[in-house]
Amino acid sequence: MTNSILIVDDQPGIRLLLEEILKAEGYAVTSAKTGKEACDCTKKKNFDLIIMDYNLPVMHGRDVLSYLNEREYDSSVMIITGSSQDSVEKEINFPFVTHIIEKPFDIHNLKELVNGTLVQA
Repeated sequence: MTNSILIVDDQPGIRLLLEEILKAEGYAVTSAKTGKEACDCTKKKNFDLIIMDYNLPVMHGRDVLSYLNEREYDSSVMIITGSSQDSVEKEINFPFVTHIIEKPFDIHNLKELVNGTLVQA
């Protein structure tokens, strides 16, 4: 069975790059532009992994994480952020957040993290 990934980022370039790379790896990929869209997607489907920008329009990443926590979401979430990793770590404390990745990120490292996370799932 193919692992499914939700990519959430308001920057089209990042979203499309991640879609292309992860689809080439054989993953089923869904995308959302806002935090609210991400929450709507998780109502319809359970994803094996969510890769999400932290600073999102309409509904901030912190609020999306709180929403997922309330729903007892148990799949892994990777946060991508333009802020420092330390500042984001201080704001969030959810067991399903497996990685916080600072922008700009190395796409090869991200691909390895995704593969490693989904193998463990």
